[in-house]
Amino acid sequence: MSRDAASERQVQSADPRASTWLSANAGSGKTRVLTDRVARMLLSGVDPGRILCLTYTKAAASEMQNRLFKRLGEWAMKEDAALRLALGELGVDDAIDAARLARARQLFARAIETPGGLRIQTIHSFCASLLRRFPLEAKVSPQFTEMDDRASALLREEIVDELADNGAPEVIGDLAGAYTGEDFGAFSDEVAGRRGDFTQFLTEADCRALFDVPEGLTEAEILAEVFLGGEAEWLAQAIEVIATGSATDVKAAEKLRLLDLSRVDMALLSSLEGLFLTGAG
Repeated sequence: MSRDAASERQVQSADPRASTWLSANAGSGKTRVLTDRVARMLLSGVDPGRILCLTYTKAAASEMQNRLFKRLGEWAMKEDAALRLALGELGVDDAIDAARLARARQLFARAIETPGGLRIQTIHSFCASLLRRFPLEAKVSPQFTEMDDRASALLREEIVDELADNGAPEVIGDLAGAYTGEDFGAFSDEVAGRRGDFTQFLTEADCRALFDVPEGLTEAEILAEVFLGGEAEWLAQAIEVIATGSATDVKAAEKLRLLDLSRVDMALLSSLEGLFLTGAG
């Protein structure tokens, strides 16, 4: 059977006799290749219960399972000529005799009757199944459940609320004075993503070294270096000029108007940094 170059590469990648690494752009047929590969494994006589397919998302796993069952169902209903053509397009180029056609028509029933069904899972669910099989070795409770992104975000919000109400309200208050974000959602996400960096508390000396703050430098000295006096007067004039600029400038002017420039402290400095400075520097 004659194929174009792209189709030929897909057929080669779907050959279950080869160990294949596939790299392709989105929408270029990776799911089809994996589906073709499983279909050819089933056609060659592999027990459906011995096949494991891992995908990254639940949507991809569902899509692959739907495609595979649709194809096997179509094979069960095709006439001989149409089925030979379909197997040829799949990459079965050797002799397609009556026995192979009969085997192809039986695959849908075999897949349906496989105990537990075809194992097409996400990587996360596969890892969870391993943990459930070996909870003692993994040091987890056999009754654990996985959390999706939404559940994780809600739990982090509950933790922050509990800290603010009862656990450490003074710490959350200090943090709120220094944090310029609209809420703690992005901040808690960042902390959770870097939880490996919090294996031990930093000393004051560690913090000074980390942020390049000289020994002995106080908040009052930092504020004295930054605020030279007269900011309330000239910044008020600057706000009117900033408000005539771009949409981003207009938003910045609105935020500046809300600041209490008569009270010079680290919270004011942090707010000004958030408006006037960009990037890590």
